[in-house]
Amino acid sequence: MKGKTMMKFSAADWCYYNKAKNQETYYTDLKANGYDGVEMVDQPRWQIARDAGLEMINLSGPGMEKGLNRIEHHEELIPEISDCIVLAGENKIPHVIVFSGNRDGQDDDTGIANCCIAFEKLLPIAEENNVTLMFEMLNSTEHADYQADKGEYGFKLAAKLNHPNFKLLYDIYHMERMGCDAAAEVVANLDMIGHIHVAESPGRTMVQADGVIKYKDIIPKIIAAGYTGYWGMEFPAVADSLAELKTALMTFQEIVGH
Repeated sequence: MKGKTMMKFSAADWCYYNKAKNQETYYTDLKANGYDGVEMVDQPRWQIARDAGLEMINLSGPGMEKGLNRIEHHEELIPEISDCIVLAGENKIPHVIVFSGNRDGQDDDTGIANCCIAFEKLLPIAEENNVTLMFEMLNSTEHADYQADKGEYGFKLAAKLNHPNFKLLYDIYHMERMGCDAAAEVVANLDMIGHIHVAESPGRTMVQADGVIKYKDIIPKIIAAGYTGYWGMEFPAVADSLAELKTALMTFQEIVGH
């Protein structure tokens, strides 16, 4: 509609499916409540989600703790991630989420260099399969010792790789918990951002307009900068997935004036 900002919303399956009051109708209900995509869905439910009219956005690859930031893990992880990329490509799932791994005393420059070595091997496979790798930064409080725990790590890595099939999954909750200015970072590096996750801090709860994280300020700035991708809800449901997801979506719509 003219004068309105059209937004796309997705829901991370691990947060909501198990708390759905009716799992048999969860995906059709999700679509009916304004969501267009689902994330990290277990393979047996892929077709059910698609039949409900939802886009399958991503798969999560291995390597969150024992990661590509260390050369000694490459021999094991590169084939595993390659298989994940091929599976995604065969099933027309556009994104595979990838990680740095834990720091374990390593400096960031070495970790980034080692990640580059691995991704330079994986990116031709991603390109061939029409898949984009989504590198995620996580807070190192909940994900103890995770190395890519600041936006800067991801931006440096993406700049070095400079490849259209490598983007960043920017989780506003994780980065704000680490003291990053999410709006400023996303706006300044929008060409590197492929997907956004949201939740409230510090308890990874439902998004608030004017909570600890000021989504009422952050969302308009990111939209004004030109972001048109999905806003992925990733706060674990407390009692009723659909009710909580509907409330979160309404919060976003109110912020942008729907």
